[in-house]
Amino acid sequence: MKLTRIRQHWAFIISLLFVVGLCLSLVLGSCTSKRSLYSTAKADNSPSTPTKIVRIAHQPHGTMLYLKVSGSLEKRLSPMGFSVDWNEFSAGRSILAAMGEGKIDMGSAGVVPPIFAQASGVPFVYIANEPAVPESIGILVRKDSPIRTLADLKGRTITATKASAGQYLLVQALIKGGLTLEDVKFVDLPPSEGRTAFEQGKVEAWVGWSPFLIELQESMPVRLLTNAEGLMNDTNFHLATHSFANDHGDIVKIVMEEAREVGIWAMNHSNEAAELLRASTGLKASTALRVTKSRQYEALPIQDRAIEEQQRIAETFFRLGLLPKRIWVEDAVWKQELS
Repeated sequence: MKLTRIRQHWAFIISLLFVVGLCLSLVLGSCTSKRSLYSTAKADNSPSTPTKIVRIAHQPHGTMLYLKVSGSLEKRLSPMGFSVDWNEFSAGRSILAAMGEGKIDMGSAGVVPPIFAQASGVPFVYIANEPAVPESIGILVRKDSPIRTLADLKGRTITATKASAGQYLLVQALIKGGLTLEDVKFVDLPPSEGRTAFEQGKVEAWVGWSPFLIELQESMPVRLLTNAEGLMNDTNFHLATHSFANDHGDIVKIVMEEAREVGIWAMNHSNEAAELLRASTGLKASTALRVTKSRQYEALPIQDRAIEEQQRIAETFFRLGLLPKRIWVEDAVWKQELS
């Protein structure tokens, strides 16, 4: 009788353990089934001890921000003995300066910073480009401004960042309006400082890009005088130092594969991408959502038309006396092809 009770006691314990184990497995299974940008890349991440580092720059917005948050790149590179050192910069110009100083290996920038970097001798190569989005950059005036056409900009005070996509857009817009830079009062300010000057009425027109463009449109009564449609192809380029691309072409390709995947994710999950952007920049939720919905994040192999547009921009800045020497953009294109 005593033996029977002992057997019953152990049977109960074993059954209890089985039930607990089953519940735990169900809970864990339900957790891992909720795939998001955070969960897809965090597991199975340490097959080997990384011995090499790829230093990647990112801005508070854009594809590389999403790639950093996803963790997917670390998962891909860890078995190859590589870890990732992420470095945040406020602008593409700073990223290329860091490349020139040997502080980072890869990063991204808009259309103009690479042109000036190439003219300054920074040893980098173009790896990939994202689709052009003409709505991502524009010229704003106050809603009650008498400036109605591009020709009306004559004699007006306009702020843009010197040697930037904003200044190039301004040049092209003035040409379309039958004007030149000499016909306006140009004030060189970064987008945020230019915005303050515009809000305070110190300048009559502001030229800039998203997210600053959308943020300003939502914060005060303004009117879009023009965007880049028909004037320029505003895009984002992925870059690498010449030495890193030559020595670690396989790593460069993996970075771009993951950037492309996370870019597609961001376009298909704009709400979640917007939340990440909001957390990184402090933008309002509505602004962040508009920004993510207006962008094309997919990293594509360098396209001929993108390089041709870069050459036109370079020629324009050289003609204006802003670029120290003439360059050939094709010389800075990576010769290997992305899959």
